[in-house]
Amino acid sequence: MKRALSILALASLCACGGGGGGGSGGGFMPAPAAEAPAPVVEAPVVQAAPSVKPTVPPANLLNPSCVTGPDGLLVACSLEPSPWPIGVTVPASGFVTFTNRTGGYLQINSIEAFTGETTHWGEFCAALNFGSNRQDVAGIGEVACTTKAENANYIPLTFGTGTGLLVEPGGVVILGSKPATVAHTFALMVAPNTTGVQVWRAPAVDEVIPCNGLPQYTAWNPWKNDSGYTKHVSGAYIYNESGNMTNRAELSGHACIYVLNPDGTPRVSQCNDSLRVRGEATFATIEVFPGESVAAQAVNTCSAPYEWDYAAFIQVW
Repeated sequence: MKRALSILALASLCACGGGGGGGSGGGFMPAPAAEAPAPVVEAPVVQAAPSVKPTVPPANLLNPSCVTGPDGLLVACSLEPSPWPIGVTVPASGFVTFTNRTGGYLQINSIEAFTGETTHWGEFCAALNFGSNRQDVAGIGEVACTTKAENANYIPLTFGTGTGLLVEPGGVVILGSKPATVAHTFALMVAPNTTGVQVWRAPAVDEVIPCNGLPQYTAWNPWKNDSGYTKHVSGAYIYNESGNMTNRAELSGHACIYVLNPDGTPRVSQCNDSLRVRGEATFATIEVFPGESVAAQAVNTCSAPYEWDYAAFIQVW
Protein backbone atom coordinates (compact mmCIF):
# COMPACT_ATOMS: atom_id res chain seq x y z
CA MET A 1 0.00 0.00 0.00
CA LYS A 2 0.95 3.63 -0.29
CA ARG A 3 3.92 4.84 1.72
CA ALA A 4 5.79 8.14 2.03
CA LEU A 5 7.96 8.63 -1.06
CA SER A 6 11.63 8.80 0.02
CA ILE A 7 10.42 11.42 2.46
CA LEU A 8 13.63 11.80 4.44
CA ALA A 9 15.63 12.34 1.30
CA LEU A 10 13.06 14.59 -0.32
CA ALA A 11 12.56 16.68 2.80
CA SER A 12 16.29 17.34 2.85
CA LEU A 13 15.68 19.53 -0.18
CA CYS A 14 13.67 21.77 2.20
CA ALA A 15 11.01 23.95 0.59
CA CYS A 16 12.91 24.07 -2.66
CA GLY A 17 12.29 26.46 -5.50
CA GLY A 18 12.18 30.22 -5.39
CA GLY A 19 8.82 31.98 -5.24
CA GLY A 20 7.05 28.72 -4.44
CA GLY A 21 4.56 29.27 -1.66
CA GLY A 22 1.52 31.25 -0.77
CA GLY A 23 0.33 32.28 2.68
CA SER A 24 -0.78 30.16 5.58
CA GLY A 25 -3.62 27.62 5.40
CA GLY A 26 -5.02 27.44 1.88
CA GLY A 27 -2.53 29.88 0.37
CA PHE A 28 -1.79 29.88 -3.33
CA MET A 29 1.12 29.78 -5.71
CA PRO A 30 1.68 33.06 -7.60
CA ALA A 31 -0.62 33.21 -10.62
CA PRO A 32 0.61 34.13 -14.10
CA ALA A 33 0.26 37.78 -15.09
CA ALA A 34 -2.61 36.84 -17.40
CA GLU A 35 -5.09 34.16 -16.34
CA ALA A 36 -5.06 30.98 -18.39
CA PRO A 37 -7.93 30.39 -20.82
CA ALA A 38 -10.70 28.09 -19.66
CA PRO A 39 -9.86 24.40 -20.03
CA VAL A 40 -11.92 22.19 -22.31
CA VAL A 41 -14.16 20.00 -20.14
CA GLU A 42 -15.80 16.81 -21.32
CA ALA A 43 -18.44 14.51 -19.87
CA PRO A 44 -17.46 12.33 -16.88
CA VAL A 45 -15.28 9.41 -17.87
CA VAL A 46 -14.48 6.25 -15.93
CA GLN A 47 -10.93 5.19 -16.72
CA ALA A 48 -10.02 1.65 -15.75
CA ALA A 49 -6.46 0.71 -14.89
CA PRO A 50 -4.71 -1.10 -17.75
CA SER A 51 -3.41 -4.62 -17.30
CA VAL A 52 -0.36 -4.79 -19.54
CA LYS A 53 3.24 -5.77 -19.11
CA PRO A 54 5.70 -2.91 -18.52
CA THR A 55 6.68 -0.99 -21.65
CA VAL A 56 9.94 0.73 -22.51
CA PRO A 57 10.71 4.48 -22.36
CA PRO A 58 10.45 6.59 -25.53
CA ALA A 59 13.45 6.21 -27.84
CA ASN A 60 13.65 10.02 -28.26
CA LEU A 61 13.71 10.82 -24.54
CA LEU A 62 15.71 14.02 -23.95
CA ASN A 63 17.98 14.43 -20.92
CA PRO A 64 17.83 18.17 -20.07
CA SER A 65 21.09 19.07 -18.29
CA CYS A 66 20.68 16.24 -15.77
CA VAL A 67 23.41 15.84 -13.16
CA THR A 68 23.68 12.96 -10.68
CA GLY A 69 24.78 13.90 -7.16
CA PRO A 70 27.77 12.34 -5.36
CA ASP A 71 25.57 9.82 -3.53
CA GLY A 72 24.31 8.51 -6.88
CA LEU A 73 20.68 8.82 -5.75
CA LEU A 74 19.68 12.44 -6.38
CA VAL A 75 19.45 13.44 -10.05
CA ALA A 76 18.96 17.14 -10.77
CA CYS A 77 17.57 18.23 -14.16
CA SER A 78 16.25 21.37 -15.80
CA LEU A 79 12.55 21.66 -16.59
CA GLU A 80 12.38 22.78 -20.20
CA PRO A 81 9.59 22.99 -22.81
CA SER A 82 10.00 20.46 -25.59
CA PRO A 83 7.94 18.84 -28.36
CA TRP A 84 9.54 15.57 -27.28
CA PRO A 85 9.48 13.96 -23.83
CA ILE A 86 12.19 14.98 -21.39
CA GLY A 87 13.38 12.73 -18.59
CA VAL A 88 16.00 10.50 -17.04
CA THR A 89 16.50 7.11 -15.41
CA VAL A 90 16.62 7.24 -11.60
CA PRO A 91 18.32 4.45 -9.63
CA ALA A 92 16.55 2.37 -7.00
CA SER A 93 15.99 4.40 -3.80
CA GLY A 94 16.71 7.60 -5.76
CA PHE A 95 14.66 10.54 -6.93
CA VAL A 96 14.89 13.37 -9.45
CA THR A 97 14.21 17.10 -9.41
CA PHE A 98 13.24 19.20 -12.43
CA THR A 99 13.80 22.94 -11.87
CA ASN A 100 12.20 25.64 -14.00
CA ARG A 101 15.05 28.01 -14.82
CA THR A 102 13.45 29.48 -17.95
CA GLY A 103 12.21 32.66 -16.24
CA GLY A 104 8.65 31.94 -17.45
CA TYR A 105 5.71 29.79 -16.41
CA LEU A 106 5.64 26.22 -17.71
CA GLN A 107 3.05 23.45 -17.65
CA ILE A 108 3.62 19.71 -17.41
CA ASN A 109 0.97 17.93 -19.48
CA SER A 110 1.88 14.37 -18.48
CA ILE A 111 4.37 12.33 -16.49
CA GLU A 112 5.08 8.69 -17.31
CA ALA A 113 7.20 6.16 -15.45
CA PHE A 114 8.74 3.01 -16.91
CA THR A 115 10.34 0.08 -15.13
CA GLY A 116 11.19 -3.48 -16.06
CA GLU A 117 9.85 -4.68 -12.71
CA THR A 118 7.32 -7.48 -13.15
CA THR A 119 7.07 -9.03 -9.69
CA HIS A 120 5.85 -6.40 -7.24
CA TRP A 121 3.30 -3.66 -6.76
CA GLY A 122 4.78 -0.23 -7.52
CA GLU A 123 4.06 3.46 -7.04
CA PHE A 124 5.39 6.77 -8.28
CA CYS A 125 4.50 10.28 -7.16
CA ALA A 126 5.19 13.91 -8.04
CA ALA A 127 5.61 16.79 -5.60
CA LEU A 128 5.87 20.52 -6.28
CA ASN A 129 8.39 22.70 -4.41
CA PHE A 130 8.43 20.50 -1.31
CA GLY A 131 9.16 16.78 -1.21
CA SER A 132 6.37 15.24 0.85
CA ASN A 133 3.30 13.01 0.71
CA ARG A 134 1.09 15.88 1.94
CA GLN A 135 0.14 19.50 1.33
CA ASP A 136 0.31 22.06 4.12
CA VAL A 137 -0.30 24.91 1.66
CA ALA A 138 -2.73 24.39 -1.22
CA GLY A 139 -0.82 23.27 -4.31
CA ILE A 140 2.57 22.85 -2.58
CA GLY A 141 3.73 19.29 -1.84
CA GLU A 142 2.37 16.08 -3.35
CA VAL A 143 0.43 16.87 -6.54
CA ALA A 144 0.05 13.46 -8.23
CA CYS A 145 0.46 9.77 -7.50
CA THR A 146 -0.39 6.45 -9.09
CA THR A 147 0.28 2.75 -8.62
CA LYS A 148 0.62 -0.37 -10.70
CA ALA A 149 -0.15 -4.00 -10.07
CA GLU A 150 2.32 -6.84 -10.50
CA ASN A 151 3.35 -7.43 -14.12
CA ALA A 152 1.61 -4.22 -15.20
CA ASN A 153 2.55 -0.74 -16.35
CA TYR A 154 1.73 2.60 -14.74
CA ILE A 155 -1.11 4.81 -15.91
CA PRO A 156 0.42 8.13 -17.06
CA LEU A 157 -0.12 11.00 -14.64
CA THR A 158 -2.12 13.76 -16.30
CA PHE A 159 -3.52 17.09 -15.15
CA GLY A 160 -6.89 17.46 -16.81
CA THR A 161 -8.26 17.59 -20.35
CA GLY A 162 -6.13 20.02 -22.34
CA THR A 163 -4.47 21.35 -19.17
CA GLY A 164 -1.18 20.79 -17.36
CA LEU A 165 0.47 21.27 -13.97
CA LEU A 166 1.49 24.92 -13.56
CA VAL A 167 5.15 25.37 -12.58
CA GLU A 168 6.21 28.92 -11.75
CA PRO A 169 9.68 30.35 -12.46
CA GLY A 170 12.09 28.70 -10.03
CA GLY A 171 9.58 25.95 -9.27
CA VAL A 172 10.84 22.44 -8.62
CA VAL A 173 9.06 19.19 -9.51
CA ILE A 174 10.25 16.17 -7.50
CA LEU A 175 9.65 12.58 -8.64
CA GLY A 176 10.21 9.39 -6.71
CA SER A 177 8.99 5.81 -6.64
CA LYS A 178 8.50 2.63 -4.64
CA PRO A 179 9.58 -0.13 -4.21
CA ALA A 180 13.07 1.10 -3.40
CA THR A 181 14.71 -1.87 -5.15
CA VAL A 182 13.68 -0.86 -8.67
CA ALA A 183 15.02 1.85 -10.99
CA HIS A 184 12.49 4.04 -12.81
CA THR A 185 12.73 6.06 -16.00
CA PHE A 186 10.57 9.19 -15.98
CA ALA A 187 9.29 10.97 -19.12
CA LEU A 188 7.61 14.40 -18.96
CA MET A 189 5.77 16.37 -21.63
CA VAL A 190 6.46 20.05 -20.93
CA ALA A 191 5.22 23.21 -22.69
CA PRO A 192 5.07 26.97 -22.10
CA ASN A 193 2.12 27.76 -19.86
CA THR A 194 -1.19 28.35 -21.62
CA THR A 195 -3.65 26.25 -19.60
CA GLY A 196 -1.77 25.53 -16.40
CA VAL A 197 -3.64 24.45 -13.27
CA GLN A 198 -2.82 24.18 -9.60
CA VAL A 199 -3.40 20.85 -7.86
CA TRP A 200 -5.01 20.75 -4.41
CA ARG A 201 -4.68 17.44 -2.58
CA ALA A 202 -7.74 16.03 -0.76
CA PRO A 203 -7.27 14.81 1.88
CA ALA A 204 -4.29 17.06 2.54
CA VAL A 205 -2.23 14.33 4.20
CA ASP A 206 -1.72 10.76 3.02
CA GLU A 207 -3.28 8.15 5.29
CA VAL A 208 -3.12 4.39 4.83
CA ILE A 209 -6.35 3.04 6.39
CA PRO A 210 -6.53 -0.51 7.78
CA CYS A 211 -9.67 -2.27 6.48
CA ASN A 212 -12.19 -3.24 9.17
CA GLY A 213 -15.16 -4.53 7.13
CA LEU A 214 -17.18 -1.33 7.75
CA PRO A 215 -17.66 1.84 5.66
CA GLN A 216 -14.67 4.14 6.29
CA TYR A 217 -14.23 7.77 5.20
CA THR A 218 -11.16 9.77 4.20
CA ALA A 219 -10.27 12.82 6.28
CA TRP A 220 -12.22 16.05 5.79
CA ASN A 221 -9.78 18.83 4.76
CA PRO A 222 -11.38 21.76 2.88
CA TRP A 223 -9.11 24.27 1.08
CA LYS A 224 -10.29 27.89 1.23
CA ASN A 225 -10.22 30.20 -1.77
CA ASP A 226 -8.62 33.25 -0.16
CA SER A 227 -7.22 34.60 -3.44
CA GLY A 228 -9.79 37.38 -3.76
CA TYR A 229 -11.03 36.19 -7.15
CA THR A 230 -13.13 33.34 -8.51
CA LYS A 231 -11.40 29.99 -8.94
CA HIS A 232 -12.58 27.10 -11.12
CA VAL A 233 -12.51 23.33 -10.66
CA SER A 234 -12.92 21.09 -13.68
CA GLY A 235 -11.45 17.72 -12.78
CA ALA A 236 -9.20 15.64 -10.58
CA TYR A 237 -6.65 12.88 -10.86
CA ILE A 238 -7.66 10.01 -8.59
CA TYR A 239 -5.18 7.93 -6.64
CA ASN A 240 -6.46 4.86 -4.82
CA GLU A 241 -5.76 1.40 -3.51
CA SER A 242 -9.09 -0.15 -2.57
CA GLY A 243 -7.96 -3.01 -0.32
CA ASN A 244 -9.99 -5.32 -2.56
CA MET A 245 -7.46 -7.60 -4.23
CA THR A 246 -9.82 -8.41 -7.11
CA ASN A 247 -10.36 -4.73 -7.99
CA ARG A 248 -7.64 -2.52 -6.51
CA ALA A 249 -8.37 0.53 -8.67
CA GLU A 250 -12.00 1.17 -7.65
CA LEU A 251 -13.47 2.01 -4.24
CA SER A 252 -16.65 0.25 -3.16
CA GLY A 253 -18.42 3.43 -2.02
CA HIS A 254 -19.06 6.91 -3.36
CA ALA A 255 -16.57 9.74 -3.79
CA CYS A 256 -17.47 13.42 -4.14
CA ILE A 257 -15.99 16.86 -4.62
CA TYR A 258 -17.69 19.72 -2.77
CA VAL A 259 -17.74 23.49 -2.91
CA LEU A 260 -18.60 24.91 0.50
CA ASN A 261 -20.16 28.24 1.37
CA PRO A 262 -18.14 30.49 3.71
CA ASP A 263 -20.15 29.06 6.63
CA GLY A 264 -19.03 25.52 5.70
CA THR A 265 -22.32 24.28 4.28
CA PRO A 266 -22.18 22.56 0.88
CA ARG A 267 -23.17 24.67 -2.13
CA VAL A 268 -22.13 22.12 -4.78
CA SER A 269 -21.81 18.34 -4.50
CA GLN A 270 -20.14 16.69 -7.50
CA CYS A 271 -20.31 12.89 -7.28
CA ASN A 272 -19.75 10.41 -10.10
CA ASP A 273 -18.13 7.03 -10.62
CA SER A 274 -14.94 8.47 -12.10
CA LEU A 275 -14.11 10.03 -8.71
CA ARG A 276 -13.76 6.61 -7.11
CA VAL A 277 -11.74 4.98 -9.92
CA ARG A 278 -7.98 5.43 -10.33
CA GLY A 279 -7.11 7.80 -13.18
CA GLU A 280 -8.43 11.04 -14.67
CA ALA A 281 -11.89 12.29 -13.65
CA THR A 282 -13.56 15.17 -15.48
CA PHE A 283 -16.82 17.02 -14.98
CA ALA A 284 -18.50 20.33 -15.82
CA THR A 285 -16.57 23.34 -14.52
CA ILE A 286 -17.49 24.48 -11.00
CA GLU A 287 -16.90 28.04 -9.83
CA VAL A 288 -15.38 28.62 -6.40
CA PHE A 289 -16.05 32.18 -5.25
CA PRO A 290 -13.81 34.10 -2.84
CA GLY A 291 -14.31 32.85 0.71
CA GLU A 292 -15.66 29.48 -0.44
CA SER A 293 -13.79 26.21 0.03
CA VAL A 294 -13.13 23.04 -1.96
CA ALA A 295 -13.16 19.57 -0.40
CA ALA A 296 -13.25 15.94 -1.51
CA GLN A 297 -14.12 12.82 0.41
CA ALA A 298 -14.44 9.11 -0.38
CA VAL A 299 -15.92 6.11 1.41
CA ASN A 300 -14.79 2.51 1.07
CA THR A 301 -15.46 -0.87 2.65
CA CYS A 302 -12.85 -3.63 2.67
CA SER A 303 -11.85 -6.52 4.89
CA ALA A 304 -8.87 -7.06 7.17
CA PRO A 305 -5.97 -7.68 6.93
CA TYR A 306 -5.81 -5.39 3.88
CA GLU A 307 -5.44 -1.60 3.73
CA TRP A 308 -6.80 1.15 1.51
CA ASP A 309 -5.85 4.68 0.51
CA TYR A 310 -7.38 7.51 -1.53
CA ALA A 311 -6.54 11.00 -2.76
CA ALA A 312 -8.27 13.35 -5.19
CA PHE A 313 -5.69 15.67 -6.76
CA ILE A 314 -8.11 18.47 -7.64
CA GLN A 315 -7.31 20.66 -10.66
CA VAL A 316 -7.91 24.34 -9.88
CA TRP A 317 -7.44 27.41 -12.10
